[in-house]
Amino acid sequence: MILARLTRAIRQQNWFAVALEFVIVIAGVVIGFQITEWRGDQTDRESERTYLNRLHQDMVQSVCSLQVDVYASNNWHTRARRTLDALLTNDPESVTDTGFELIASTRVRTSSLSRATLNELINGGQMNLISDDRLRARIASADAHFSSLDELINVLIGAQNSFVRDVQNRLRPAPGEVYGITYDFEALAADDTFLNALGHALRITHVNVLWLENMAETADRLRITIAEEIGADTGPLECDLPELEL
Repeated sequence: MILARLTRAIRQQNWFAVALEFVIVIAGVVIGFQITEWRGDQTDRESERTYLNRLHQDMVQSVCSLQVDVYASNNWHTRARRTLDALLTNDPESVTDTGFELIASTRVRTSSLSRATLNELINGGQMNLISDDRLRARIASADAHFSSLDELINVLIGAQNSFVRDVQNRLRPAPGEVYGITYDFEALAADDTFLNALGHALRITHVNVLWLENMAETADRLRITIAEEIGADTGPLECDLPELEL
């Protein structure tokens, strides 16, 4: 229709009508581009909101999972430390634990971090959806810190493998429905290889606890930052901790 009017105006040499038709066409194109850009921006903001909500939920889950890991690791470490002290002082009467603490305390706990959304944002090239430069920088910084901690845990696992065999090979399963451990106290108290291996293993699990705490603190800081952005609760999380009596 516009083309027909434009052709007719040119034939009639109605230059005002020609100019008006051109203005209408150009205005229509500009408005069309603006509408498309607005719709694209709205879609990006919706995607940003979805990613931030998911990332916030991931960090909530991660903080609680890591707090459970810290609690469990600390519990087993403390109990094994008491057993080691009894062995070092040759005081069997002070041992009140089951022996399972010597197995559990030598385990290096790896990350319970939920990284699905972080991986989509960072590795999937979606970080440009985060419109706030400050927030985008904090997300990237947290991801880089998590990656650096992942490198450290591999070092801890490698180091622990050097000692865990000397610890566990001296222990035997105890009969019963619940898995337990039995050992010869006097033999272990005189076994320097076992004592040194257990001591080194407990130093590594102590570092493992610090590592888990660092992971939890970083995840919690990111949770709070995102909570401020999306209007969620920024208060401390209340996480359920397990019972560990074995």
